[in-house]
Amino acid sequence: MSNPLLAYIRGIKDIPTVVEINIRSGPNTAYDLVFKARVGVADLPVLDVRPDDKGANLQGKIYQWFLLKFPDGKTGWARDDLIEISGDGTTFGYSLLTTRAHAFALTRRVVAPVNSVPPVAPPVTVPAAPAVPTPPAAPAAPAVPPPAAAPTPSIPGAPPVVIVKTQGAANTRFGPGTNFNRTGVTLPRHNRYPLLEVQRETIGQNYRWFKINNNGQQHWIREDLVTHEGDTTRLGLPADLYPAPMQDKYWWVRGYNMPPNLDAGLPQHDGWDLGAANAEPVYAGPNGGLVVKSFECPKCTLEKPSTLLNGFRLGDPTIFSDTGWGNGYGSYIIVRYTNEQLPASTRDLLASKGFAGGAIFVMYAHLHTRAVENNQVLAPGQQIGTCGNTGNSEAPHVHLEIRIARDAQFIGWANIRSGVTDPVALFKR
Repeated sequence: MSNPLLAYIRGIKDIPTVVEINIRSGPNTAYDLVFKARVGVADLPVLDVRPDDKGANLQGKIYQWFLLKFPDGKTGWARDDLIEISGDGTTFGYSLLTTRAHAFALTRRVVAPVNSVPPVAPPVTVPAAPAVPTPPAAPAAPAVPPPAAAPTPSIPGAPPVVIVKTQGAANTRFGPGTNFNRTGVTLPRHNRYPLLEVQRETIGQNYRWFKINNNGQQHWIREDLVTHEGDTTRLGLPADLYPAPMQDKYWWVRGYNMPPNLDAGLPQHDGWDLGAANAEPVYAGPNGGLVVKSFECPKCTLEKPSTLLNGFRLGDPTIFSDTGWGNGYGSYIIVRYTNEQLPASTRDLLASKGFAGGAIFVMYAHLHTRAVENNQVLAPGQQIGTCGNTGNSEAPHVHLEIRIARDAQFIGWANIRSGVTDPVALFKR
């Protein structure tokens, strides 16, 4: 049996006066300094490895960051030029290292993870993100692209963390609900924080709230502002859900809002809106799937892809009966995930709702381009299209909507309307 990958705090060999290195909350020097680790500390388990998320490099070689677990239980990110590693690095794209090696001097090879696994009128989609200019782009091609690298799945046993997914900084509160005062502390996008506790609020939409450790202070943040990684099962959060379909480059816009839990003043909304730059790649689930419908919006042009840009009021009811606008969805793809392709926690949820053995159909709407055809069998994590601003939309985003069905045979989006469900049943935020 191979030894686990372990890290040694190396420091800077040419500067012996450096006796500590910075451990940060995320994979870049812009993230918060969590604590300092002394040079010479050894045998630190490696929990995750990621490239510098802002592309920082030395002479063209991008730094890699290692999430390490320290003897006191703390975790944090260390840059690869400051550490040495040894053990079995194959899980993270390195080789089997029988002796300690400078991590920066090694070449990391990242591969795709192994398989672990007529429409009705949609709701009005009103993203809060500013519009991103649409660059010129070629029309969608029917050719099948090679499978794309899906986001790295959670590592069993890794400490639970939350990652901020708002477009800007996220607010925190003194307790698990909007009835608690704000702390005045905001958390930057992409920052990572240890997850301590999960509670469901008793007012409003009944969101779950996450208690996090922010440099020794405990704050609460609402679940729609973050995603989570690591072993969260002890906290009552499924750790096996599908990743969001746009990897790390999306932000949260708005969520599912259906009777009887409609927020005061907010309209019904059948899914999630995830903002991103125009043409950001969109990926299928990690266990493959089947394209049951790939629709190109005939009225959505490159110059004026949305109804808003064509002089319509956002949410104009005439759009929802117009197939030329995709009934408001613009260009979209519907993918079927059979029961055996679903996470175990999702299968259990379906069974509890009376859909044991059922399938889930997912619509990815408002796309800029489509990369797959009707009846195409998808590889795990395959790119299916790109984020866009087509149909009833005011900025580039993906409307993610799921509907449950007892039968895996697709009988039309309108005919499975009764199965509409919050996407949190299948996806991490």
